[in-house]
Amino acid sequence: MNSKERVLATLNRQPVDRTPLDCWLYQRQFLDMLQAEYGPREQFMDEFGLDLFVGWTPYPNQLGRKIDIKELVELPLDDPRDGKWIDFNAWNPDFAGANVRQAVEQQGHKRAIIAHMWGIVEGTSSFLGIEKCWANLKKNPDLMAAWFDRYADWLCALADSCLEAGVDIIQTSDDWGSNRIMLFSPPLWRRLIKPYTERVVKHVRGRGAHMNLHSDGYIIDIMDDIVEMGASMLHPIQESAGMDPATIKAQYGDKLVLYGSLDTVDALLLTDEESLAQYIRERFAIYAPGGGYIFNTGHFVQPDTPPKRLMRAYGLALDLAKQYNTLLGAGAAV
Repeated sequence: MNSKERVLATLNRQPVDRTPLDCWLYQRQFLDMLQAEYGPREQFMDEFGLDLFVGWTPYPNQLGRKIDIKELVELPLDDPRDGKWIDFNAWNPDFAGANVRQAVEQQGHKRAIIAHMWGIVEGTSSFLGIEKCWANLKKNPDLMAAWFDRYADWLCALADSCLEAGVDIIQTSDDWGSNRIMLFSPPLWRRLIKPYTERVVKHVRGRGAHMNLHSDGYIIDIMDDIVEMGASMLHPIQESAGMDPATIKAQYGDKLVLYGSLDTVDALLLTDEESLAQYIRERFAIYAPGGGYIFNTGHFVQPDTPPKRLMRAYGLALDLAKQYNTLLGAGAAV
């Protein structure tokens, strides 16, 4: 079973030879350190069995300036089917990811490819700024809804372009949570954000593809809604914000593929070696039985993380992944 087959089988609730693994290695300074101390990203991905790779699209705001909500509602949007969105290369110098087409061409023959798009709130914040985006949800809900309606359709068309380029999974990034509380009240989220996110999710699922939702923070209050929308998977399940692993697995492990669990700060950076190893073992013991789990970092690995520490963590993760072999029928092979 190769990486792509392993990931798709996990998403389709079919038996796999081991738990799939991922690691978001897209921060340039860290990759420079990894190269100096170990070798290139590709070598790490091969040695430690990484099964997925992300292709990125740019922010929808390519104006070079912020605008206000009244201008945004009337703003003509560039064609999402234009190749510039999946061929974009003018990244921030700190970013070391690939665009969608590069990801498919470089990794698609052996790994599952995720196309990352900017969700309803984060895409809007690229135009308004995050504070003004939040403020307008309360001050100008009708104008925001009018924009979200247009933007959701734009995202659906961009997803089509990504799928036609050969990706396996569409991902939207849209942080809805903070520390033990949502950034928006659940009623506001259900009224102004859910309908447009759901449109994108259902469009992707209707095309026979899988949909990952990324949201940092505490979002337990809307987990049932996420399931109802039809999402395939959820990243990152942020424990430091109050997302309890055992509760999430028990209540949603049969409904969503849980994608994440390695906190890049509280676990990967701030614990000692023994505690980090125990943390990883415990997360596999909670999430991996019965399948429906992909081990991944909660965010990009940052340059304050020693590369050898990451290598030890992923050496252990690969060993543990092999223990959870649902092809054997029991969910775990000891």
